[in-house]
Amino acid sequence: MTNLIIIKVSKHINRFIRKCIDYKINLFEVSYIDKDNILVKIKLEDYTKVKRLNYYSNIKIVKYEGTKGIKRHFKKYIYIYLIVIFCFILMDISTNFIVKVDIIHENSNIRKLVKENLIENGIDKISLAKDFDQLNIIKNNILKNNPNTLEWLSITRRGMTYVVRIEERIITEITKDEGYAHLVATKDALITKIISSRGSVLVRSGDYVKKGSVLISGEIKLYEEVKGNVFAKGEVYGDVWYTTDISYPMQKEEKEYTGKKRFNLSLNNKILFRNKFKYFEQTNLKKLNILGFNISFYNEEEYVLKTIDYSKEKAEELALKKIEEEFLIKLNGKGKVISQKVLKKEENNSTMLLRVFVITNQLISKYEYYDIGSDEVDPENSN
Repeated sequence: MTNLIIIKVSKHINRFIRKCIDYKINLFEVSYIDKDNILVKIKLEDYTKVKRLNYYSNIKIVKYEGTKGIKRHFKKYIYIYLIVIFCFILMDISTNFIVKVDIIHENSNIRKLVKENLIENGIDKISLAKDFDQLNIIKNNILKNNPNTLEWLSITRRGMTYVVRIEERIITEITKDEGYAHLVATKDALITKIISSRGSVLVRSGDYVKKGSVLISGEIKLYEEVKGNVFAKGEVYGDVWYTTDISYPMQKEEKEYTGKKRFNLSLNNKILFRNKFKYFEQTNLKKLNILGFNISFYNEEEYVLKTIDYSKEKAEELALKKIEEEFLIKLNGKGKVISQKVLKKEENNSTMLLRVFVITNQLISKYEYYDIGSDEVDPENSN
């Protein structure tokens, strides 16, 4: 790159130009400020010569161009650039670090259990934020490792905080009908359906009940007098209200297969042919063990990663679909999502953040044993 400079020349303008022409010094973009002053662009290497030939004129460098100009510019404004870079680094840290993990559940033992699982999976205070797919994998791992304790779990990022919401698993199935039991509500709900095969039904469709309320009693009464006790059986369904948060990326990478493939094999995990494709999947994998040698035969199918940009509407639609899928898993065939309403939405770092009001219709009853003459259920035998 040719280094040029812009100079200001005062006094004896015509003589200055004539001297430069005589000595074959190139002048670029000559512009007159007035009759006694001009701006002219010359090569940096000619500057000393110009000054020597035109000692009778006042010559001053106004601006450097080319690599020299760039270097001088950065040297002059180096501190400003350092401050800007430092600010960007701080912004990056603030948007990619988590300083708080807020676990929401009424049971301290459940909160402790989930906290330990989160730490094992790399989610803790003062840690790097995970992306959407990583959070899904962590959530599924925690649920998989605690099948008898956790029913549902969500991890939502709010700025530099993770908000973790949990639903404790309540096992409603009882394998034996020995003793006496009520059916009680597991949630605050609006009753929509009652199925009873044994016991006294204490509620009707349209009633609002609180968690722990007896729905079908094992006590058989006549004129308020208990005439007998049974193991109440049945199912009660109701509408339940939830508020949930979700963050959904507005960009997503998807695999697009090119159709190119080739055969490869490995011997004791050493690949025979070097990788031909940047991205590929192993298909039709076949393994053999011969005299202690592990041999694998497979095809390598090439794919490229394609970035898909979602509109706000599409991201919201996919986020609501994701919420519905998670609730259906949670309900385990004993209910459905009947309504979703977005209460709040915002964009942050190419992510759609939603707070959603969800109404489900689901099984809300569970069995609780009790002893005759006692108003308290037996926690040792209740599910």
